[in-house]
Amino acid sequence: MYFFQNIKTTPYAPQLITQLTRLYENKGKELYYLTLIKADSKIIKQNVIEKDAEYSGHLIHIELSNQKYRLLTQQGLTPTNRKEKLIANFLKFFQIMHKAESNWKLTSSGVIEIQEFIFREFDPNSSIERKRNRLEKKSELDNLINQFNKLVNEQECELVTLFCAFIIDFINLRIFDHYNEFIGIILLMLLLKQYGYKIVDYISFFNSVYNEEEKYVEAVNKSSLNWEIGLPQYHFFTVFIIDILNKMYDNFEKLCKNFQSDKQYSKEELVEQIVNSFNHYFTKEDIRKYNPYISDSTINRSLKNLRERGVIEPTGKGRSAKWRKIRHGKYQTF
Repeated sequence: MYFFQNIKTTPYAPQLITQLTRLYENKGKELYYLTLIKADSKIIKQNVIEKDAEYSGHLIHIELSNQKYRLLTQQGLTPTNRKEKLIANFLKFFQIMHKAESNWKLTSSGVIEIQEFIFREFDPNSSIERKRNRLEKKSELDNLINQFNKLVNEQECELVTLFCAFIIDFINLRIFDHYNEFIGIILLMLLLKQYGYKIVDYISFFNSVYNEEEKYVEAVNKSSLNWEIGLPQYHFFTVFIIDILNKMYDNFEKLCKNFQSDKQYSKEELVEQIVNSFNHYFTKEDIRKYNPYISDSTINRSLKNLRERGVIEPTGKGRSAKWRKIRHGKYQTF
């Protein structure tokens, strides 16, 4: 909470101003790009929901196989233990958050409800209710959120930098016994969504953070240095998050351009093009990596057609079965 006393007079470093300028430019393009993918927005959002659930598990180091993650997040596998139940809870949470309108409001009770919805069954001891000093922690959380909402309403602070400062304060207050830092990242995603950064609905925020996990940990640690004596360095975390958002916008632009170029082909033709790009053996997962927005039913239908035409043949059975190319297909250039 120390930061809020000085936020209005805190100068911005040139690096941060440059990054913010680029962020605003990218955000200004959102509406245009959203019109390009309007017809496919549901399938894109579903893909983001699945990735957010999977990479949330990776961020808090839940050790499951990649196949198990896919079954839980993409095919609705019924969980059989606490770890799997946690990933299923992530999936349900992101289904609610991504499909809802941006009407979520930051409140102390809302923060506690999020923590309980996700973690109560996985780690009951992580709840604020288990703390001996829970009243003190609840009071600190109330105070932090009240100050944050006051500054937002005054409309005199740059919002993304305010969000980042709030998250560092939340992390260091240690409201919950465990996974407090991760709850902070969830809150950051929700704040971005609430205040118009629609990019989080179309590119996975948690996947993006996980891809830069070492830098993320370093940014949190540097920004938290000297927090207890009132001299935190919020700049490091703010720069990291704005860089992540700009990279997400870059990926969003590529995604939209790919969707535009793909419109000249049917989904089945796109699968055949992907298959013909492989050297010899491949799996369904290899196809999904090239285009995660093609449905399983389309992939299965396309593979069946290619098999009947003598282009490919299966080399095994089950979800992890491989396929082998046995002759060139229609779109191969050699």
